[in-house]
Amino acid sequence: MIDTAIEATGRFVESADVDNALATVTVAAIPSVRHFIGWITADYSAAPEAGFKLLQVKYGTTVVKNIRWNPALEMPLRLPLKAPPHGEVGQQVSVELQASGTPAVTGRVGVIVSDV
Repeated sequence: MIDTAIEATGRFVESADVDNALATVTVAAIPSVRHFIGWITADYSAAPEAGFKLLQVKYGTTVVKNIRWNPALEMPLRLPLKAPPHGEVGQQVSVELQASGTPAVTGRVGVIVSDV
């Protein structure tokens, strides 16, 4: 049920395009608010270096979930999270996308987040 509520009330936040470097989307901490991540999106501007790429979900600076993604099989990534991860009340949440491994190939990551 909470995943449906996130889709209905959530907002999309996306990183900038980053050239062969770590792309990070951060939802800033808000006092008395907990951020729930309902979806993760990720893509590259072109086919990146072969192999799996790593996405990391963080609460503050602590990694709470690692996701391995093969862009050769699925790009762009649109990943619904049926058990939405969330930070503590008043805590920032973020998702990082591994660098493409190829110069001039940009990556970006986004989230649909709902605040409670």
